Amino acid sequence: MDRGGLMRHLFSGVNRAHDPQNLTDLERKHIPAVTCPPQVAVGERFAVTVEVGGSPAPFGDRGHFIEFIDLYADETYLARVSLTAATTTPRVSLTVCLSAPAERLRAFARCNLHGVWVGEVPIVVRP
Repeated sequence: MDRGGLMRHLFSGVNRAHDPQNLTDLERKHIPAVTCPPQVAVGERFAVTVEVGGSPAPFGDRGHFIEFIDLYADETYLARVSLTAATTTPRVSLTVCLSAPAERLRAFARCNLHGVWVGEVPIVVRP
């Protein structure tokens, strides 16, 4: 696929790992890593960290950066953090409180050059 074809492909939907055990360099740099406790109770506050690109992040200039990170519990929208080019690192920590059971937390990160990427982690939210 030529570069133009790759760019159109990256911007047509949500990008995810084709083989989570063998990430490509592009996937490794863009798929959000979500960290949270494996189990919480409904109504319990807990910390969630989302990081894109690892450390050091492959972003940080005005030409290539993460524009925002969205966080969901299953299909329920929880938060959006907007980021700016060259002045922020795509690593955010949030304290959340879920009002219903859930099975996974999902983070979506939008790269200005490579579209939207999703990462997820299972979680048990007890009633």
